[in-house]
Amino acid sequence: MNSPVLRKLATAMVAILLLFYIGYQLYNANYSSVKTEVAEYVSADDPGTADVVQVDGLILRKEKVLSQEVNGVVAYVVEDGGRIQKDGVVGEVFSSQSDAAAQQQIEILDEQIADLERLGSSGNVHNSDQGTLKSQAQLKLADVLKASLSGDFSAMQESREELLYTMNERQIVIGEEQDFEGRISELKAQREALASSGKSIGQIVSPEAGTFISKVDGYETVYSYEDVMDITPTIFEQMKAEEPKTEQNAVGKICGEYNWYFVCSMEPDDALKFLQGTSVTLKFPFVTTQEVPATVAAVNQPDRQENAVLIFESSRMSPELASLRNETCQISAERYSGIRVSQKAIHFETVTKTVKGEDGKEKKITKEVKGVYVLHGTEIRFRQIIPLFSTSSYVICKQYPDESDELMTDETVQMYDEVVIEGTDLYDGKVVK
Repeated sequence: MNSPVLRKLATAMVAILLLFYIGYQLYNANYSSVKTEVAEYVSADDPGTADVVQVDGLILRKEKVLSQEVNGVVAYVVEDGGRIQKDGVVGEVFSSQSDAAAQQQIEILDEQIADLERLGSSGNVHNSDQGTLKSQAQLKLADVLKASLSGDFSAMQESREELLYTMNERQIVIGEEQDFEGRISELKAQREALASSGKSIGQIVSPEAGTFISKVDGYETVYSYEDVMDITPTIFEQMKAEEPKTEQNAVGKICGEYNWYFVCSMEPDDALKFLQGTSVTLKFPFVTTQEVPATVAAVNQPDRQENAVLIFESSRMSPELASLRNETCQISAERYSGIRVSQKAIHFETVTKTVKGEDGKEKKITKEVKGVYVLHGTEIRFRQIIPLFSTSSYVICKQYPDESDELMTDETVQMYDEVVIEGTDLYDGKVVK
């Protein structure tokens, strides 16, 4: 070892080994052999917490078809989904399309004139608070956007008109008052010019009070509203095979009852998720984004091993819902709240627990339970879970298990726990750092 070359080589090897040892210790101190994810609490109102069943079904209403007695073009004065009183006018009949269009334009002008006259004659507009009007305008704008996103275009039009009126009010308050008189005169001149067009030659009158729907599909007399609760799987299949019966001169219909029904067939396992009298949410994804509250009116299943017919009842109505008949529906059954963990964190482990028997003596019981590994400091601990609802991505677990849940571990998973979602050779008490 007296050779300078050998001494240098030995010194270099010692330095390399020392650096390797220091790097290894730093790696062990800062690297964990597992990957974790924080467990979070989700409420029943959060997205993805409902058990959703998708089916195809039929809409049944108590419908009376309206007929047109006078030949011509119909201009409706009631929108789809709107309420009408007995003997109320549903539409006017005109001899031509241009006359009908002129009448609809007159109605729009009348609304605009009324709004401007109300602004011009309002004695308290100048005393309104500018900040309040600004806030109101922002709220109305939010209503317009919300209605647009939900697909409720009727509500969007109404919110749009309210927004315009509020913005005009604010213009008056901040001193940018418009020439409403001039605009009113202009609109009245347009109305007078249109009024010279052809007058209506007839009316469509509702024989009873109810909800108006302009679309007639021929199933109004095929499906019986009165017998809806008696629909069995066999009857439902027959209903789906029925052909529509077109009525001559049909121009709309009146639904005499507020409540309508969605009827569908469901597989036995899915049918078990719904109990008569419970509340659910219906969603028709190919028509509207609205969520429709409904109640399970009946579960008709002659044999528990066969498909069931479920009848859902709702009173919610809108122009979009008024057009429904044969539709795909997403039905949200019970909603769940609890601790959400990833499916990647779920494990089955055999756990032994010491308990006291009825005779007061201690005994050991062993069970295979579902649970997760939770990181505590440098160790991982196995915690049993009580699943409430699961998807392919996550599981919602009961936050506070009770005695009936037969918990085999001292604790269950809690909010903010670091749950292990990746790791090898996992076991209770393993040191991972």
